[in-house]
Amino acid sequence: MTTLADVLSVRSQFARSANLERDAENVEPLDGYIVTARALDVVERVTAAALGSAGGAWSITGPYGSGKSSLGLLLDAAFGPPGVSRERALAKLVDAAPAAKDDVLRALSRHQSRSAGIFRALVTADREPVARTVLRGLHRAVVRRYGSVPGSVEFPASSALKLAQRRASRAKDPVDPSVSEL
Repeated sequence: MTTLADVLSVRSQFARSANLERDAENVEPLDGYIVTARALDVVERVTAAALGSAGGAWSITGPYGSGKSSLGLLLDAAFGPPGVSRERALAKLVDAAPAAKDDVLRALSRHQSRSAGIFRALVTADREPVARTVLRGLHRAVVRRYGSVPGSVEFPASSALKLAQRRASRAKDPVDPSVSEL
């Protein structure tokens, strides 16, 4: 008797979910990714904000399995440093809308980030205060760029980041640090 498994198989890249922290440095999650109209809308919104006068932070919500993390990985690669991941992400965007690649590259140029990419803080919420989640993302973004948290000469916000990390590590139940303190 023939079973469904005999005639149908799922390619391994679709057999597991994407994970922002685990997959951010790998190009494989972009293989097979299809930029849908909704995903393209998000890319265009992020790019438009990056081309504007202010930066932005986005929260992508939706049901389990709807592609949120995969979209995050596409954005991460497209706005990241030059290399295979960026090229693969931009090629995916060109397939969906040829102007999208040019807009991303213009946004990178506008922020003088074409050679290093923008700081990308990918985090998945956890059972912790939101300040700790944001701090974790900021720390990771700096480490991804520099390899470690550099001194204040190379990274002017270094002392503020280190202070926030010290406070968060000492606090039993950390509270949001005041912007004026940073």
